[in-house]
Amino acid sequence: MTRRGFKVYGTAYSPNSEEADPKGRIVRIAQRAETYGMDGLLIFYNHQNFDPWVIAATVLQHTSDLTPLVALQPYALPPFTAAKIIHNLTVLHGRRLDLNLITGAAKDELDQIQDQLSHDERYQRAIEYATVVRSLLSSNKPFFHEGAFYQYRGLKTETELPPEHRPRLFVAGSSKAGRKAAADVADVSVTHPEPLASFASDFATPERAGLRTGIRVGLLARATDEEAWLAAREHYPSDRLSHLKTVMRQKSESDWSRRLARLTLAGETYDDVYWTGAYHADKGSAPLLVGSYERVAEYLDRYLDLGVSNVLLGGLSAEDEFRHSAVVLSQLRTRE
Repeated sequence: MTRRGFKVYGTAYSPNSEEADPKGRIVRIAQRAETYGMDGLLIFYNHQNFDPWVIAATVLQHTSDLTPLVALQPYALPPFTAAKIIHNLTVLHGRRLDLNLITGAAKDELDQIQDQLSHDERYQRAIEYATVVRSLLSSNKPFFHEGAFYQYRGLKTETELPPEHRPRLFVAGSSKAGRKAAADVADVSVTHPEPLASFASDFATPERAGLRTGIRVGLLARATDEEAWLAAREHYPSDRLSHLKTVMRQKSESDWSRRLARLTLAGETYDDVYWTGAYHADKGSAPLLVGSYERVAEYLDRYLDLGVSNVLLGGLSAEDEFRHSAVVLSQLRTRE
């Protein structure tokens, strides 16, 4: 996408081991994303689903230009192993991968591996991790490093990549520690955005020059506002249990989850477009922009006017949802 250089990432399908035809579903969604104009696909990490690097390799094999945006979890993979995988996949396919540096928000998963670091310490580790990976992808010279979390003496990995094939690094987080990590090592700082006015005052100004901004949202657009809201409420009905979960998330360790819980309980709908209903229904972690194609495009366009250059879309699986979103994105491309 060329308008202001903004890029759009969909979300890859991430199966578990019990599903039928997992490869087929991964490939179908990846090829739909490419057909409908996505630049790349965000690939998640958790303990239950397929490893994100396996999914990334499948996406690369079955598409021509799509860029995997791969979750990179420091506790799951030593940085020199990450550098080897990134280098190998890039060389084999002749295409860049992007990296989504994560720190772990699921307490049960952190408990399973006895990761005792605090929220802020996990971001400190992530900063050092990213520094090591970047160094290994930038030079074949023996690597020396003496840090708080990693130490290397003359490490040789032969993982240097040319500048055009080195990954862009995304760091998500709205907390002070998350935003500092993004300022220190990221190319793109990502947040689940609040409504426009709050976003403009809290997140629209990058922490340093050259740091780009990304937002994670869902688009639920139709020909008319009425059709869009009918679909939204049919797809994401909330109940008493999901409401109680929303109330409890006001105490989440995640800064963003606390923010979205408060927004949801205060009103759920903002600016007639921004809707937290999927979060309230416990079926999503990002806000949805709901309305006619024109209304959703106009609202998303205002985020771009505030400096957003990367849009990470959730909730796209069926072909009709890709098609509806493509109408919105097509309108954005043609705006002056």
